[in-house]
Order: sequence, then structure tokens, then C-alpha cells
Amino acid sequence: MLADPRRYGAGDAGHPLLALAARDDSRDALVAALRELAQAQRDTDIGAALAAAPSAQTYSRLWHALCAAVERPAGETAVMTRVFAMPWVIVCGASAAASLSCVLPDVGMLSRALEENGAFGGSRNVGFGNALVSIEQIERLAPSEVLQASESTGLRALEPAPIALSRGAEEVHVRLLVGASVEPSNAPGVIVAGSNIGAWGTPALRAMAAQLATPAAQVLPMPRPPAGLYSAAWLGRRAGIETAFNLFISNCVRRFRAAVGDPQVTVSMHASGELRVTLTTPFDDTMVEGFRWPLHPADDLADVERSIAALVGECRLGEPLHAPGVLPDYSASGALLFPRA
Repeated sequence: MLADPRRYGAGDAGHPLLALAARDDSRDALVAALRELAQAQRDTDIGAALAAAPSAQTYSRLWHALCAAVERPAGETAVMTRVFAMPWVIVCGASAAASLSCVLPDVGMLSRALEENGAFGGSRNVGFGNALVSIEQIERLAPSEVLQASESTGLRALEPAPIALSRGAEEVHVRLLVGASVEPSNAPGVIVAGSNIGAWGTPALRAMAAQLATPAAQVLPMPRPPAGLYSAAWLGRRAGIETAFNLFISNCVRRFRAAVGDPQVTVSMHASGELRVTLTTPFDDTMVEGFRWPLHPADDLADVERSIAALVGECRLGEPLHAPGVLPDYSASGALLFPRA
């Protein structure tokens, strides 16, 4: 196990939310308490509890309970409104400087592709905004705002987040498409039906690619299953990082093998709260490639390690080496630190 570089709060034994999060059997009570705070618009109290969480486990329990509390209406009714977001991992390249506006000219075309291939399940009156928004916009929404969106008429309009492309660069970006549906409580809705991405993923990819087509740009938009707003932002972030890492390691391994053979892989933790993967070789000191993997406070570190090991294994490389402890972000020379094997 790698050392965890993330910094958590000081904790408070008397805090009711932290006390609930410390117990293994209190999820329902924790969800109810967080929903009550969101209904009372006590967003500051929720933020303070997250900031005070003393460990990754406590923070993760609070975070996932918050998602459960605010991403769907309280109670069971015959018909309910669901506000959700669909993450899109967008791999881009450009032969000249270009920009993707992230405003969809015909969002109905995409909606039809999803509906015709079973992504909506039993939901009716499914609608999408025409803007692809950033993860940060979703994360800035207050818990009370997310809950009110599901319990009333939906979410306020969010601004599109354009993507600027540089000539020759291969880039990975994540954007979210926000939607709302009316669904019966006794039938699978968008979030359940949409989890079967194999049924609708390819038609949706083609429809989104047509929406994002831009001169001088090559765009591959890959959808991920829809989820509640906070959950979609969290899952989209992870999917984007994994895609970027996959591109990084496959491209770098190809270059190393063409020059000197298989690289050595080192995984290290750094004070800024991020994991870094470094590729080096003992045969050429100038060949150093590094990847930065920022960690979310709710990430399962062991799961991240397994994901990295799996991707390294797919490239038929040896087991990654783990640098001990938490390292500084920069070397003595002031350069970004990517430690050698």
C-alpha cells in the first residue's frame, strides 16, 4: 500500500454527522440526516462536516451518503423527477488550433439515439440541456440546489465549458450533459437502464461526434453511464484520468521500446495530494516520462492502485515499483519531481 498524501480534517468526536459516518451500520441514518440539512438549506453545515472528516474512510462515507441524500427525491411516489448527468470523455486532436464550443446544435438527435437504443428505460419526458458543462460547475452546486432540482422542476441553466485545442496535441477532456426525466418508481429509469452502455454507447458516440464536428479537429466522444449530478462528476473525473493514463502509458511504452526496450515504472505519492507514475530506463538517463494522477478526497486509494497495475499489466510491463512515503512536489532544482526507479 502506498502512503496516502491527502490531508483530511481534525475530526470532532461530538459532531453528529462524523459520529454517524464512523459507524459501519449507520448509512440510512446518515443519508436521512444529510437530506434534512439539505432541505433546510444548511449547506454550510454539510461542507463543514466534509472538511472536518478525519480520514479517507469517513470522508468517503459522508460523500457517498450525500450523493444518496440529494440526488433523488425523498420518499416514494408513483412518479418522480430525476435530474442526472451523463459524463463524456472527449479525446481530441487537432491539425491546427481549434475550439469546441460544447454547445450542441441538435440535442434532439442525441436524445433520439439514446431512446431508440434503450437508454431511457421506463422514463418518459426525458430532456437534455444543449450545453456540455465542466465537472467543476457541477461540484460547485450546493447540496440544497441539487435536492431542489429533483424535488421541483429541474436545475437552473448551466454554462457550456468550451475546449481549446492546440495544434498537434492529443488531449483528454471530460464534460457532462445534464438532463431530467419523469419516471415511474416501479420501472427502471434512465440511471438504471443507462448502466447497460453496451446497448446504446456506439449510437450515442456517433450522434455526439456529429454534434461536436469541428474543422481541423479530430474528436472521439466516449459516453459513460448516467448518474446523479454529484456522482456523475466524480465518476466522470475518474474515467477521464484513466483514459488519459491509458493514452500516456501506451504512447510512452511504444517510444521506449523503439529506443531502449521496456521501461521501469515507479508509482509515488506527493505532498500536493496526487499520485505520479514515472517511466524511466537505466540505459538512458534523458528518457523520463511522467503522469500526474490527482486524487479526489473520496477516492479509494487501493482501487486506484489496482487500476494503475491493471493498465501497466496490459502493456506487459513488470510490477510497478512503489516509492516509500510522501515525497515533495519538486526536486532540489525546482523541477517537478518524477522519481526514478
